[in-house]
Amino acid sequence: MAVASSITITAERVLPRPVEPLPSPALAPATRKLADKFTDLFNMSEEAALAFALAAVDPSTVRRVVETPERLPVPGGVILAVRAEVWARCIIPDPRNPRIGPARRHPASNLVGRDESTRFRPLAEPAAAAEGRPELTQRIQNQEHLAWAAKQAHDYVIDNNDWRDSIRNQGVMTEVWLAATTFEHDDGTPSVTIPVTAEGSSRVTCVHNLLELRSADVPYSRDERKLRGHIRKLNEEVTAAGRPDEVDPDTAVKVRCETVPALLLVGFEPHHGTGGDFGVAVKSLVALRHVDHPTPWGEATENEALADAVIDELDRQGLITTGKADWLSGALTPTEAEAAGFNRDPAIRAAMIARLFTDRAPQIHAAIRVAITSQSTRKRITTKLLLDLATSLILRSLPEEDTRRRERTRKYLKDAFSHELAKEWEATLRVAEELSAAAYNEVVTGNPGPATRELAARSAYPMVVAGALTADRGTRNSDQPDRRHPGEVIDRMRTTARGVHQLRQALTDFTGDRRIRLVDETGQIIRNSAGRDVLATDTALRITFPRAGEGPTHVPTPTTPAEILGNALNLLGNAIQTVEDAVKKVEAVQSDDGTAAIDSLGVDKADCDAWRSILLETLEKLPIWKQRGIQRHGLSDDLRNLDDDLEDEGLDDGDDDFDEDDQDAVDLGAGDRVTPPPPPP
Repeated sequence: MAVASSITITAERVLPRPVEPLPSPALAPATRKLADKFTDLFNMSEEAALAFALAAVDPSTVRRVVETPERLPVPGGVILAVRAEVWARCIIPDPRNPRIGPARRHPASNLVGRDESTRFRPLAEPAAAAEGRPELTQRIQNQEHLAWAAKQAHDYVIDNNDWRDSIRNQGVMTEVWLAATTFEHDDGTPSVTIPVTAEGSSRVTCVHNLLELRSADVPYSRDERKLRGHIRKLNEEVTAAGRPDEVDPDTAVKVRCETVPALLLVGFEPHHGTGGDFGVAVKSLVALRHVDHPTPWGEATENEALADAVIDELDRQGLITTGKADWLSGALTPTEAEAAGFNRDPAIRAAMIARLFTDRAPQIHAAIRVAITSQSTRKRITTKLLLDLATSLILRSLPEEDTRRRERTRKYLKDAFSHELAKEWEATLRVAEELSAAAYNEVVTGNPGPATRELAARSAYPMVVAGALTADRGTRNSDQPDRRHPGEVIDRMRTTARGVHQLRQALTDFTGDRRIRLVDETGQIIRNSAGRDVLATDTALRITFPRAGEGPTHVPTPTTPAEILGNALNLLGNAIQTVEDAVKKVEAVQSDDGTAAIDSLGVDKADCDAWRSILLETLEKLPIWKQRGIQRHGLSDDLRNLDDDLEDEGLDDGDDDFDEDDQDAVDLGAGDRVTPPPPPP
């Protein structure tokens, strides 16, 4: 009888690529000739040309093809590229890897310098070199700044896009894109020029990891003699093994990793009249690969890249100053922003960014369009996209280190800006009291306009960051009375007198490091039976400012005429919504031929006449009720004495903050019914 045996089945994999001796690094004369070619044909600086030449494994082969470069179309022109094999020890991966964009902490957040992960500012976008040269320049504080940024990029790649197993066995099989990049040091260290992977390149990061190289050391430690000796030693080990399959595995991995296929980006030909530059063209090329790739960067990273591109383009065209570009992109701390003449308030910065991205001024809009379409051929420039990009920059002010909470805030903040912001308004530096007074005047005259939009844009940041409004939390274990986006709730608030008061209170409390408190129709802070401030929670705000058409909030036990009337109007609002739903159901009924049954069968004449009479009678009353409401709100408050009102409210600089465990501030509970003041006599 056969004896059963235990069989271990392992996953099959592609056999490791056999290794052969590597070419010897070129001698200085061959390298010099190739560098001269780059200089003569492509207007490259001597440093950039030499960096490419030193990286080339076989300069003579590259010299033969350099006169017929490949042409890579990008929006705005054509990039010129030369295919070559390069030494991995003569190039570096992009230390500003776009993949880590959402994880960066910018100076505007005041988190820079808190710990190792925020020890330095994020590296700025590389800029195009002067005089139209096909090169990039990157400013850094010092060598340690570069090392820190490179370490951040390295750790992200190893954790999220690790290609080491594949490269260990096969080497790098598809070309990386290299742009000659000069690192300029603020501490006086001489500049260094090195080929840098334009698309971040997880592959070169993994190659350096396998070669036990620290990428940030490469620009400062290139040594032709040392490289020649290292390659000679590897070749001796390969040759001594006799057969490729007998080469020591560690040696074989190093041999596979020493060279990398590459496209050297050596020139840019802009379309006539476009005025594009090499830096924009390279970013366009990178975005076309990663945005349309089967495994793209992801929405957050993509929006970060596009938002930065917009600011860079506006700066490049002179539509904003370089200082303002730094402020909007989050490159300045609040203190630095104030010293430079900008506002330190993140809410004001948020409104400025939202207005800039939705500005319909022809030059501004055209520049934004150029920036977006140069990096993505699939993007429709909608208001939603523009506000999503604006959110990426606004979020950089958030002093939140926890990644999960930060991304949740990103999600909520994206939904906090209404499409109303695409209409006419201006982002100003008016203080909250002055802005809310202007918004109030618009509301009481029945014409919510530019001031209310600015107030909504400025209030969105504190409302979301302080947790007063959240996005749709679904139906399971949720006390949200509706599923509106935060922007819809804020838009409803800006059209009512009480809502204007509440938005003003959000700005006041947020600036004073207090949790946002709920106010009544006169702008006074509501207190519960224990005398404690009632917080403006998501549920409380949605109840207080229901969807337009629902009428006032239902009061369980009305006692005043205002409460009784409010309940009656709530009933009317629900009835009208029921009518709307019923009409949709009537129109949805189909005949056998697929057409609407109501169109062919009709309705009884007597029923239609009765319904029409009731509806017309109601329609005649609504304008009168509306006018009475405007008159009531206009008589009940007067913001001409707003400063005195604020003093009467007793606003102070107390100890309340955003601590969820603070016992001195309580949420709106079941027993804390909000009672509006009685109407004026």
